[in-house]
Amino acid sequence: MEVCAGAGPFVPGATSCLTHLISITYAAAMGAAALAALASSRLYDHIGLRGLVIALPLSAAVPFLSSDSAVLVWIGAIVWGGAMGIHESTLHAAIADLVPAARRSTSYGIFAAVYGLAWLAGSTLIGALHTHSITAVIIFTVASQAAALVLFVPLAARQPRPHARQANP
Repeated sequence: MEVCAGAGPFVPGATSCLTHLISITYAAAMGAAALAALASSRLYDHIGLRGLVIALPLSAAVPFLSSDSAVLVWIGAIVWGGAMGIHESTLHAAIADLVPAARRSTSYGIFAAVYGLAWLAGSTLIGALHTHSITAVIIFTVASQAAALVLFVPLAARQPRPHARQANP
């Protein structure tokens, strides 16, 4: 049985659909996002930004799970959902820790705008690459996650250990 894998950014590769399973697959991804958000926010409380590092290889792994196989599509959806849960919960907590209280609303807005535009650009590029080959999608995704890791490590290293952090009002 095949599941439509082109229904979202999480599973490029499959060519046919059983449309009634798209919603269920997306719901499974969102369930994984919820569980990952709970786990990553708890991890963030203990080790700070370093806990976000796991999201990068999860995101890079998703194209490898592209397939006409329903099992791989479900695994890809769950991995993608988990990475999204980590990003969406923990990055907001990081903004609260990194930005003074008086500038948080603006910072959240700027973050959401940049994140959304980057998502749009990346999804557009992945869609264009997908018309050529899944290998191109994999190379782009792995390269972009490697670049994110290079940019992220200095930020995570600068953040004080959780026991040294002071709560922002």
